[in-house]
Amino acid sequence: MPEFHPSSKPERIEVIDALRGLALLGILLANVPYSSEATAVDAATKAGFHLLIDKKFITIFSMLFGFGSFIQFQRATENGIAFRPYFFRRMLLLFLIGCVHAYLFWFGDILRDYAICGMALLLVYRWPAKKQLIAGATITVIATGTIYILNGILEPQYSYDRSLILVHPTTLSYLQYLEINMTIDPFVNFIQDKPITLAFCFGNMLLGFSLARLGFFQYTKQFRKVRRKLILFGATVGLLCSYLYWLVTTGKLELTPALAWLPLVIVAGMVLQSLFYISLFIELSERSAWTKLLLLFAPIGRMALTNYLLQTVFYLLVFFHWTNGLKLFGHISISQSYLLAVAFFILQAILSNFWLRYHRQGPVEKLWKKMAYSFQKNRVQAGVGTSA
Repeated sequence: MPEFHPSSKPERIEVIDALRGLALLGILLANVPYSSEATAVDAATKAGFHLLIDKKFITIFSMLFGFGSFIQFQRATENGIAFRPYFFRRMLLLFLIGCVHAYLFWFGDILRDYAICGMALLLVYRWPAKKQLIAGATITVIATGTIYILNGILEPQYSYDRSLILVHPTTLSYLQYLEINMTIDPFVNFIQDKPITLAFCFGNMLLGFSLARLGFFQYTKQFRKVRRKLILFGATVGLLCSYLYWLVTTGKLELTPALAWLPLVIVAGMVLQSLFYISLFIELSERSAWTKLLLLFAPIGRMALTNYLLQTVFYLLVFFHWTNGLKLFGHISISQSYLLAVAFFILQAILSNFWLRYHRQGPVEKLWKKMAYSFQKNRVQAGVGTSA
């Protein structure tokens, strides 16, 4: 029986690491706490956020999670290793990390969603790539859009006061913070909060998994025309859909029964704009004038899990009051919050680059993989089957 062990020379696609790093910047900006829009500059900043960032980078990150899942499946298959038990264990560990992150530090955790969606991938990972592509697009657009429409019609009732979300960062004691954190946690309020997130994440992961199988993420002539079409349509139709999303989010456009179909178009536009970013990034990465600049994001992407958790540390120390840090929530504008976030991201880039000079992966990634590999190795030694 083959022994399960990490590859000594992981076959990384550096541009994907860089793209993942860029997605982390978008996620950092999306999660920055802010209390109000004080000036015209802040209003313009918020509008720009909706048009260019909101939901697009979590879409990219979800697709890249699907890409990473395919790479793991590919390596397991090549090595004759049982993929399903190993990957399930890996997702279970990610879920536990997410629980610690969510319940002790920040309710906005996304790791639990990714873990659940990763487990769901095990139901369809052997489907033909085109079938996965169609299913992923259908789940992302139709299922997510339909849930959005139903939420608007049914107006789900929350078991807590939604204003607690704004009270949350200003709590002065950790115990009070934990109490509110548990109250507003999306998994505690699963029916109201989770179906749309899980459908959106899983659909995009399946899209990423299928596109990875087809070779879309590599710079190949086969997909050059496809990527250039995505750049064209993403920069036009995708941006237009984001504008509609901004109108709906800000209350400038009401979703009347006659416009009940609009969420389907908006979600499709989000995916299209995200694919525009991915395609543009891949195309530019092949041009010498851009390569060095774009690959500056790669170290952050290689340590994506560690850096995602470090972003929570940033939120807590800079904005939240119970940490006795800077306590800036409610005292600075959204524009200033974004500038601080970008400065922190630059710090993450420096620290990631320094760390990877001496280590192959981030500390949390190393622990996560070690636990998963250790579990699988014990299974192999115990004589458990190895078919994937």
